[in-house]
Amino acid sequence: MAPQEAVGTQQSALCSGLSVTALSTVGMSSYGGEIAGHGAWAVSTFANAVKLEYRVDGVPRVVEERPGNSGSWYMSSAGATCGAHTVEVKAYPMVIDSNGNRTTCLEAPRTLTLSVVQDCPTATLSCAYPVSQVNCTASGSGGTGGYTYFWQERIRYPDGTEYMGAWDAGGTSNGFYCPSVFDRMEIVWNTLYVKVRDSAGMESPARMITRKCGY
Repeated sequence: MAPQEAVGTQQSALCSGLSVTALSTVGMSSYGGEIAGHGAWAVSTFANAVKLEYRVDGVPRVVEERPGNSGSWYMSSAGATCGAHTVEVKAYPMVIDSNGNRTTCLEAPRTLTLSVVQDCPTATLSCAYPVSQVNCTASGSGGTGGYTYFWQERIRYPDGTEYMGAWDAGGTSNGFYCPSVFDRMEIVWNTLYVKVRDSAGMESPARMITRKCGY
């Protein structure tokens, strides 16, 4: 008995000579954590459709079929983090018969590999230390601008316990009371964090300052 082939895929004569003859991109970009792009595809004579697989950093995101001998492809994927990403578009020739049966030919795919960068803002933090006070000023750069500033405070006590505040929206300035440790009975560690969010919703890495304070 001849070996059976999986439904919807084939390596028989039906796929012989079929291929993806073209796979190209018009553009690929990332904005606000969403990667999007589009391009064109074409298959050889006797193929009448294409199966397209889209991966971001090796993770499958979308699989689709498009009928015809040529056409356009489109993809989008949310959740991109800051930095560089690799997008892979893989195309397989297909045959769809008059009854709607689909055969995907796995032997002759074509792959398009693209690089895209998600720009993100950067926060900077500058602090001054007048007597018993730490005064800090933050600024943002990069990304899409229109920054919102978020601040967080952490306090570590001598017994090892910690207080960690929530991230609170604020202005460009913040600070905390921090008396000198000289001749003080209790010493605590105060840490102040800041990050910025741009108008596209992307956030910077946090910046911080830590000071030893006496009470």
